[in-house]
Amino acid sequence: MSIDFNVTAPWSGICDVTVDGQAMVKIPKFYVKYGLGPSGSKREGKAIRWVSDHKKEGFHVHPAFLKDGVEIPYFLIGKYEAYNAGSSKAGSAVGQSPWVNVTTAAAISACAARNTGTGDQAGWHLQTIYEVAARQILMLLEYGTPDMQAKIGNGNVSSSGAVATGGTNAKWRGICEAWGNVWEQVDGCKGNGTTLQVFDNKGNRTYVDTGLIPPASGYPKDTYTNTGANYDLSDLFIPSTVDATASNGSFSDYFWGPVSGFACYYGGRWDGGTRCGAFCLHFVAALSYADSSVGFRLAKYPTVS
Repeated sequence: MSIDFNVTAPWSGICDVTVDGQAMVKIPKFYVKYGLGPSGSKREGKAIRWVSDHKKEGFHVHPAFLKDGVEIPYFLIGKYEAYNAGSSKAGSAVGQSPWVNVTTAAAISACAARNTGTGDQAGWHLQTIYEVAARQILMLLEYGTPDMQAKIGNGNVSSSGAVATGGTNAKWRGICEAWGNVWEQVDGCKGNGTTLQVFDNKGNRTYVDTGLIPPASGYPKDTYTNTGANYDLSDLFIPSTVDATASNGSFSDYFWGPVSGFACYYGGRWDGGTRCGAFCLHFVAALSYADSSVGFRLAKYPTVS
């Protein structure tokens, strides 16, 4: 049976909004369940994910929709890669040069600089690893493959530099430059030495150390499903095993990693070719690294009374 995702929640609720003058995309809350494909199905015995727009038995809210332990109805993600809007503030608008040459701390600060009050002027932050993963889950289920370049478009991945925001075909449900153009820095995922740390899954934005050491660079074959106190890596798409040959991987997008004290970048850059994509991660730069190929993207929590 074919599914019309345009009229199926939560996809049907994804929409463009303007908040505090910034072009954003609303991603509605959803619940997830993980397991193996049932007997007789095309995915029999293989890892599978289910999504629901309402709570069902065996499902839990995806951590992208938790803030301070409370469920939120949606999060907002920048429609465009961040640009320098002046006064040290990150912005999201079409036709702008991506803001690059900033460290992870500087990107976090530039997003937080929009927090000057309440309502529309509160809740701004650098996109988190859970907000990336929420989009990845929805893309994967909508297209039935992690290869978004093949399904949607390569994006700006075979050139000599970044293009202005909104200028590529890497667009998913209103989000432009969804991969390629510049690497996007991600909060909530980093290296503590060589071990993987992630934000807790209760929305408190506190890091928990998984004790895991991500694999060397390659094409992902499997992703972590490890659980511990306040984390469940099944909610994310972080490679646990890789292969040097693309055809041997389960994902066509590449994984770079890791170095000691690594930052997390997402999506690929202008010259990454087919290694870029919606499931591409980079763990081989330090948190203090800044480069003309590394940018970021705004996000925002809603105001919940």
